[in-house]
Amino acid sequence: MSAPIWLIAIGGVFVVLGGLAYAGLWRSWMRRSTPAMPFGLFWLGLALACEGVAAFCFNGPVVLALVLMVAFVLCGVLGMWLLFGGARWATPRWSRRAARR
Repeated sequence: MSAPIWLIAIGGVFVVLGGLAYAGLWRSWMRRSTPAMPFGLFWLGLALACEGVAAFCFNGPVVLALVLMVAFVLCGVLGMWLLFGGARWATPRWSRRAARR
């Protein structure tokens, strides 16, 4: 398998894990890690998927590649920020309430 397909696959796994955390279906992690870590996985997964699609469609329109690269950078920065405990505004309300207790 080529690198872009691996990026899309790993990004998809991260998006699913982060999506489960955002939906509140996966809450057991709150006692073991930083409160916002799985939410960062969602955004990092989205960044990896954008990078994989951009690399896969490299011979396509330049504008599409540029948009995907900008999305990669923005999602990656937000994901890293959430992984290290920042950006509380990007977490769901139930998570902010649980972190205050």
